[in-house]
Amino acid sequence: MKAVECDNIFKQFKYKGEKIQALNGLDLHIEEGEMYGFLGPNGAGKSTTIKILMDFIRADKGSTKIFGIDSKGVKSRAKIGFLPENPVFMDNLTGREILRFAGKSHGIDSYEINKKSKELLKRVELTEASDRAVRKYSKGMIQRIGFAAAIIHAPELLILDEPMSGLDPLGRVLFKDMLKELNEKGTTIFFSSHIIPDIEDICTKIGIIKNGRMYNEIDDTELKYYSTESFRIIYRDEGVLPAEFKDDAVKVSEELSSVNVSKSRLDLVLSKMKEENFDIVDIQPQKKDLEDLFVEISEK
Repeated sequence: MKAVECDNIFKQFKYKGEKIQALNGLDLHIEEGEMYGFLGPNGAGKSTTIKILMDFIRADKGSTKIFGIDSKGVKSRAKIGFLPENPVFMDNLTGREILRFAGKSHGIDSYEINKKSKELLKRVELTEASDRAVRKYSKGMIQRIGFAAAIIHAPELLILDEPMSGLDPLGRVLFKDMLKELNEKGTTIFFSSHIIPDIEDICTKIGIIKNGRMYNEIDDTELKYYSTESFRIIYRDEGVLPAEFKDDAVKVSEELSSVNVSKSRLDLVLSKMKEENFDIVDIQPQKKDLEDLFVEISEK
């Protein structure tokens, strides 16, 4: 079953008398158990898509479903955990009280709320601040308590809108580790961001949105190509290249040729080439950069 289905979604806003087409026939499908990164420049339609899925706003046209249930129905949201970019809480509440409120909202009994709150406060490193009013929390602490509140009911789908906003480097590592743990336990994660390394590090599939439409999708096989470094070995064309590398050899000039190898095979290839007394001129790291692709798409 698909965790998220958006089919032919249109949404238009009016701003100062001008019509703005936020979504223009968006199609988005996320399989159950995926860690899906939703990437796009500012204004591409990422937040609008999330607001429609959460039923904060309604699409002008199209269909949206969560685990096969119309997203306009209350039942669909029982399976969702949600963290907006800038979570807002009543500032007199403590971190512990926020988790208690979130737990009760999802019908969890008091014993289980207390147990889960203790576990989550420790996991997001807020135990010492748990009885402090959130008005005294930093931006990063607000993000962490918001994240804990979003997962206290063990949602089947976790929707995150720019979740790393305001986090320091250690906080980012903590978030990524927790997301990986949740995904390994079966939680589907829909992660919207414009910060490419965050998405590249943890997602199994990436959808790139532009001008309110799905521009491109990159699956886990392609992601390995973007994230795995390879090396280009340039050598003088004098010896006989071992048979297993011949098909990958490319002529660079009259005297020079090159062969591309993965990082995992580099030592083996170099060893065999040295055995054959190849004159190796240079070894150059090669990487297809997801950021370059994103910039290229954004500028088109």
